[in-house]
Amino acid sequence: MIQLVALKALAGLNYVRVDQVIAISATDPTKCIVIMTGGISVPCSEPAKDVIAKLEAASSGKQE
Repeated sequence: MIQLVALKALAGLNYVRVDQVIAISATDPTKCIVIMTGGISVPCSEPAKDVIAKLEAASSGKQE
C-alpha cells in the first residue's frame, strides 16, 4: 500500500508519498517546500521540523 502523509497547505492539504520525498527546503520559520522525485515542489504552510517529524513517523510505520 502507498504511504501518504497529509501536509498543510495554504488552501487545504497536500498528500505526499513518503518514498518520493528527496528534501525539505525551509523558506521561513512557518513555511517550507517539500522537494520530490521528478522535480515536483510541494509548498507547505507548516514548519519544516513538523513536516520532517510527520515523514519520519510515517516511514517508521507510526502514522499520526
